[in-house]
Amino acid sequence: MSKADIVLVANSPGELSALVKPIAEELAGEHSARVILVLTPCQYISGKEIDFARTLKGITEIVTAGEYKKWAFLGRRPKQIKFAKKGGVLFLGGDLTHAMIVAKKLGYPAYAYLNERIAWTRAYKKFFVSDDFSYNKFSHKVKKDKLALVGNLMVDSIADLKKWEPEENVITFMPGSRKWEIDYMTPFYKEVMALIKRELPAAKFQLVSSPFSKPGAIQGAKTINFTDIHNSEIVVTIPGTNTAKIAARGIPMVVVFPLNHPEVIPMDGLADLIGRLPAIGKRFKHWIANTVNKQTKFFALPNQKTGREIAPEIRGIIDPLGVALKVLLLLHDKKKMKEMSAQLSKSLGKPGAAKKIVKEIISAI
Repeated sequence: MSKADIVLVANSPGELSALVKPIAEELAGEHSARVILVLTPCQYISGKEIDFARTLKGITEIVTAGEYKKWAFLGRRPKQIKFAKKGGVLFLGGDLTHAMIVAKKLGYPAYAYLNERIAWTRAYKKFFVSDDFSYNKFSHKVKKDKLALVGNLMVDSIADLKKWEPEENVITFMPGSRKWEIDYMTPFYKEVMALIKRELPAAKFQLVSSPFSKPGAIQGAKTINFTDIHNSEIVVTIPGTNTAKIAARGIPMVVVFPLNHPEVIPMDGLADLIGRLPAIGKRFKHWIANTVNKQTKFFALPNQKTGREIAPEIRGIIDPLGVALKVLLLLHDKKKMKEMSAQLSKSLGKPGAAKKIVKEIISAI
């Protein structure tokens, strides 16, 4: 049995690649602790989370979402793991309730890395946040000795990747990491590429393949991994943690959020159930999507962090022509692209969050 167990709780693809990865890698050098990943239920999963988690350095044991549910609701602890007497639980995404349940069952202190919301403040020993905005946002909801400003884990997750080294006319498209995103965005991107090629015959296209779900091939586009996008003059992507990882590498981007067919988008909780009703589901999802779009100032994470549109966002009912024109205009404005690169690089802060979080938890246990 290990001296101590650090249990990481997360669920979706973005959290595993951008938050779990840097923490697990930092813990890999900590020989006094074993790293256990607990996957929790999530309607946004790709089905490849376990396979991806097995590739992460540092993680020695994985509790599946199914095993977690039996543990949480039926009291059936995962048989393959004999937990240490000492340890800590770190929330890295999903619902804060899940990490609290795991901590209570193990008798470990609970910690959380937060971006959007805070809850169960009495159940958690400390909350880690990425920036001053988040710190100020949560400071009136929790005692200050429970709040720590550590930096951005998403920046840590790409620290070993190449920064922007553009090759002329190379345009990269990111369709997402979930099947519904890829099925929706691939034909859309195909039309955008055709329009760009018509105006810029020298254009070279790249399509990013997620480790969670492979994209459909587009003729004339080279399929690459996210690690290799540094040669892009510009990236076209949907919202998500990928916008933070692109920004941290200083790569200019255009963020597209088409709501032409919101019925294909999964939603949380009751909204998802209503959205599946045959009579009103489609209209309900259209209403929800339009409401969220109107009420959300920015969808791209670097824009949210800075409160201004560094990376252009094209949202709502959109067409391939509008996206193609925006990309072409930026490609012809090299000065603007360099300015965007510099601003994106600064928008999310510096690396080092993983080291601070791990040091805090290991010292405490």
